[in-house]
Amino acid sequence: YSTSGVIVECGEGLRSFQVGDRVACAGSGYAVHAEYVMVPQNLLVKLPDNVDDESAAFTTLGAIALQGLRLAQPQLGERVAVIGLGLLGLLTVQMARAAGCLVFGIDTDDQRVALARSMGITAVQRRSAEEAGLGLYPAGFDCVLICADTKSSDPVELAGALTREKGSVVAVGAVGMDIPRRP
Repeated sequence: YSTSGVIVECGEGLRSFQVGDRVACAGSGYAVHAEYVMVPQNLLVKLPDNVDDESAAFTTLGAIALQGLRLAQPQLGERVAVIGLGLLGLLTVQMARAAGCLVFGIDTDDQRVALARSMGITAVQRRSAEEAGLGLYPAGFDCVLICADTKSSDPVELAGALTREKGSVVAVGAVGMDIPRRP
């Protein structure tokens, strides 16, 4: 659902684009891994000359991560936890850190935790997340972004345990939504 390329042919009614334009493309079922794709105009964006094609292929993922942060509305210096440190989660932690937030990452995979740490992110394995997170911030996190992909509701339950009273939780990834009432 995220790719980049060069327009080789324009469909009828396409405006503001022409053959030869470098573009980033979005959309499940449109921006697929193929030599040629047909993408609607509203899922295209022109690329500036200083952006290479490989970087541009991350445009959609970056937009998703950014939208998650916008929904959470973290402010400078606030405490942000990100559950799930795959590509989307790693983009999210970097954006939150760049926005001046105190960032804490969580994943079930040791390699992902190590990668986040190598980027300067405080990150832990899921099994120690509650103790480590609340050890850092006993009142809880201002916002928690769930970037995991699982049918389990564990990320939602963990978010409830880590979020301060009146904090926010944003489900960016696809997770189980069996939400416990009390938290």
